Amino acid sequence: MLYRIKDLGFKTSYILFPVVIVYILLTDSDGCGDLPRDFRFFPIAGGAALLLAIVWSIIDKQRKNYTRLQYWLQTLLRFFLAYTIMQYGAAKVLDVQFSSNITSLDTKVVDMRPMSVAWSFFGYSFSYEFFIGCSQIAAALLLLFRRTATLGAILMVTIMSNIVFVNFAFDVCVKFFSCTYLVMSLYLLADDAPRLVNVLLLNRAAEKRTYPPLFQKRALQRIVGVLGVLLGIFAIAYPLFDTLHMKKKYGVGRHTALYGVWSVDSLRHSRDSLDRVLHEENNAWKKIIFEDYNNAAVKSLVSDVGYFGYTVDTATHTLHMKRTYPDSLLAVNSSYHTDGDTLYLNGKYGDDSLYIRLHLQRKYFIRQ
Repeated sequence: MLYRIKDLGFKTSYILFPVVIVYILLTDSDGCGDLPRDFRFFPIAGGAALLLAIVWSIIDKQRKNYTRLQYWLQTLLRFFLAYTIMQYGAAKVLDVQFSSNITSLDTKVVDMRPMSVAWSFFGYSFSYEFFIGCSQIAAALLLLFRRTATLGAILMVTIMSNIVFVNFAFDVCVKFFSCTYLVMSLYLLADDAPRLVNVLLLNRAAEKRTYPPLFQKRALQRIVGVLGVLLGIFAIAYPLFDTLHMKKKYGVGRHTALYGVWSVDSLRHSRDSLDRVLHEENNAWKKIIFEDYNNAAVKSLVSDVGYFGYTVDTATHTLHMKRTYPDSLLAVNSSYHTDGDTLYLNGKYGDDSLYIRLHLQRKYFIRQ
């Protein structure tokens, strides 16, 4: 009975894992998981794979093992996990995933979503982010080589267990994908489980692991070896290239001329009614935060007034701000000049004149 359950589980994995890999490759670029389609896909795919595995067992009930097929699947999972974890490692080492967000650091924890709390924590220290990224890159490299794959899988299980708990504890929206990577990592250790128990728990000698030949002909084995080398190079090089391209495209780490937190010293507006709104105790403009990625936030005493996209022209000393939330109708166009840590804005708030004097709060510059 136990053998049948084990055999059924392996057959389900032979069907399910390749389908899940294709699904993740097609959808992971959307930036976030745990979408309604994920809640539909994973139960349906799991149920269908189990049903097909049962049919497979009935049709091919005489065969006792699928050693070569299992080794093919393990190789596929090794390269897929190496490629995937390399993406996350490169994003951390190059400071793209958790690059500092001043607006979050300037927000009370009680007002933040759980995911924002986690991202602010990880993004506060680049050295910590760099350490996590290096461990992920190390796991990716170890998974690519057959001799070190077991060590890489152990490291992957350690890394992914932590990530899964963080994702559930802080409601990070990649729970399905992270759990999938953890299950795949555990699957890679299934064949090594008896050997690991002997070495780590029973203090016994472990037998050398053997690998089945993928092909009988030597020429085909060489072709597969060359393809494996090329895929390994791709799994490491492409995530690095893609992350460097993203960093350059979005200007990560290249602060704008106005980057930082600016506290409002004085603000005047040409329309009296609006001038009163901008100076009311709760809604008054207290800070303007200019972030990387050309994002800005105008904060009041108790809440966010709005989020903006902005561009700075240092040649003409002009600033353009377009609100992105809660609406996209408001625009601020002004000239600016600085005097030490003092910033002067003179321009238009919508169709009305606006004059603001601000000073720079240097305590927020934690990642320069």
